[in-house]
Amino acid sequence: MGFSFPFLTFGGIFISIYLNPWFSLTENALSDMGSIKNPIGYVFNSLLVFLGFLGFVFGVEMLKEKRVTVLFPLGMVSLLLVGIFPEEYEPHSFFALSFYILLVADIFICGLKRVRKKKSVLIWLLGSPIVFIVMLYLTRVFDGLAIPELVGALFINAWIVYLTLEVEK
Repeated sequence: MGFSFPFLTFGGIFISIYLNPWFSLTENALSDMGSIKNPIGYVFNSLLVFLGFLGFVFGVEMLKEKRVTVLFPLGMVSLLLVGIFPEEYEPHSFFALSFYILLVADIFICGLKRVRKKKSVLIWLLGSPIVFIVMLYLTRVFDGLAIPELVGALFINAWIVYLTLEVEK
């Protein structure tokens, strides 16, 4: 499941962008495609619910193997809830922010726990605060949030592939 996650994530995002020609990476948030004002908003929201569910299942399995913290599956529940509550509803922003904070925190904590045993984990330990800072910086560079969101999504998907590779060894 882990290897398919990036393809599902970015394939779904690209399909959503294709279906919404008005969408701009520099002027919109990804969630704008799931707006209740968008007649095909259900496409993007369904993607988030699907990815949140798959990510939760993956996260629970990784939690059983002590490869992630409880923050990972909680972050994936947040992603699922972003899809259930479009941007016009109050909990949307809370769940969207929670998704990134919980998953980046999980990556940092896991990197911290493993760095003594495996020096290659240093990339996750250092990468998580750097990616978070870059995401914050990019919110000031662009009018929209899509690019910072995609940076975070790329990092999170790389973590999922890394975890999958660890299990496959």
